[in-house]
Amino acid sequence: MAQGITIQSVARAFQILECFAGSVSELGITDISRQMGLGKSTIYGLVNTLVQEGYLEQNPENKCYRLGLKLFEMGCIVQERMDIREIAKPYLKELSSSFKMTVHMGLYKDYEVVYIDKVDAPDTRIVYSQVGKRAPMYCTGIGKAVLAELEQREIDFLLEGQEREPLTPHTLTGKEDIIRELGEIRRRGYAIDNEEVELGLKCVASAIYDYQGKPAAAISISSSAVRMDDERMEEISRKLKRAAGEISRKLGYRQC
Repeated sequence: MAQGITIQSVARAFQILECFAGSVSELGITDISRQMGLGKSTIYGLVNTLVQEGYLEQNPENKCYRLGLKLFEMGCIVQERMDIREIAKPYLKELSSSFKMTVHMGLYKDYEVVYIDKVDAPDTRIVYSQVGKRAPMYCTGIGKAVLAELEQREIDFLLEGQEREPLTPHTLTGKEDIIRELGEIRRRGYAIDNEEVELGLKCVASAIYDYQGKPAAAISISSSAVRMDDERMEEISRKLKRAAGEISRKLGYRQC
C-alpha cells in the first residue's frame, strides 16, 4: 500500500459510503454516527457534502440516506476500462509455471468459447486451442464451466438449437448426459474435459464471474491424460478455483 499524506475528512467520507455496503440500503444520521463512532454534527457535515456531490441522496419521506447515482456512474466507468486479459495474465502465468502445464482463458460469446489468452508450458504445445479460435461449449472444459453457471433457458437453447458432434469416443453429446454433468460441475465447483476434445488430453476449468455475478469467462489447465490422475487433478482444481475467484473479485464480483 502506498504511504503518504492522508486527509482525515476524505477518509471518513469514504468510510461513510462503506457503511452502506451491508444489507440495509438506507441509514439515518444516528445510524451512521453509531457505526462510525463519531458525533452527529461531524457526520452531518460529511453526509451533506456527499449529497451535494451526488454520492449520497436523501429519501424525502423518511429523511434517511442511500447511495447516489454518482457511484453507479463511476462504477460503470471502472467496468468499461477493465481489461480481463490484463487482470488475469499474472494468474495464468503463475498456474502454468506452478504445474508446468498449459493454461487457457476463454470468453463466452454467441454460444461458443472464444480463446482470448494462452500460456504454454515450456515443454508442451497444445495445438487444438489458439488465441482467437472458437470452440464448442458442450465438450470443452472452459465451455462446460461457463455453461454450468448459465440460466436454464440459455442452457436449453444451446443444447436444443445446435448440433453436438462427437469429437472423440469420450465426447458427451446427449442432452440428458450433459445436463447431469453440469450438475456435477456445480457440485464440485469445476469442469473436466476428459479426453472429449482430443484423445490423450485432459483439462480442468473454473468459471470467472463479472460484477453482476454472471459467468463472463473461464480459465483452464490442460495436459496429457497420463499427468492428470485424480490426486493431481484435485490439487490443480484447488489452485485453479482460487485463481478464478481472485480474478472474479478484481472484476467486481462479490459472492453473497
